[in-house]
Amino acid sequence: MTYHIPVLLDEVIKLLNIKPEGIYMDCTIGFGGHSQLILNKLNSKGKLIGLDLDPYALEKSKSKLNKLNKNISLHNCSYSVFPQILEKVGINKVDGFLFDLGISSYQIDSAHRGFSYMKDAPLDMRFNNSNNNIKSARDIINSITEKELSNVLKMYGDIHEHSKIARSIISYRQRRPISSTIDLKKAICNVLPYQNYKKLSQVFQAIRILVNDEIENLKKALKSTVNYLSVGGRIAVISFHSIEDRIVKHFFKDQ
Repeated sequence: MTYHIPVLLDEVIKLLNIKPEGIYMDCTIGFGGHSQLILNKLNSKGKLIGLDLDPYALEKSKSKLNKLNKNISLHNCSYSVFPQILEKVGINKVDGFLFDLGISSYQIDSAHRGFSYMKDAPLDMRFNNSNNNIKSARDIINSITEKELSNVLKMYGDIHEHSKIARSIISYRQRRPISSTIDLKKAICNVLPYQNYKKLSQVFQAIRILVNDEIENLKKALKSTVNYLSVGGRIAVISFHSIEDRIVKHFFKDQ
């Protein structure tokens, strides 16, 4: 199996300016690509704390990083609750935070998650689909109002035809429940002049962001980092979406 290849590896490590005895938090550890390089630069006094919502990725990171024989603490949770994790492990200040906001190729290719319009799968889209406290995409799509859905597609997907696509999805679900990725794809394609893969991707992305409350979680986490960052510490954020990009830039500017 080919795992997600982390981006900007050298750039991230350089900009974090790793101190050998420092404490670093990888808020989206995934399969541990960035963390492995961070750990390589830490001495016996240094520590890495890794968080991820995906239990499978976290388990793979654990087996991979534990071989380095360094001080590691891994937690299956959203980065929005990182202050509780720091309190749990007895740490007040961190020398560097890393957020990689991209979705991994493994997650897209895992059919059971329902992230991709290219695979016939249950419409789930939760990063941790064993978490019953979070509604699945299926639950949301079959209950959301047309106006709410239109706003989601506009805000999170940057989709010009947001009203038309939202109307088509609601119309489709009135005939039958939208249970799978293929159902959603058909509902979207009903109003597209042809099978527009970019548009499909944007709609699926917008719904995934809604399901996992990604924008609010990012705002909450960034705001909290200020209280836990050591003097001279650094925050590195890799973003792939224009909304995330704006949030991060405004945060840095405001602080």
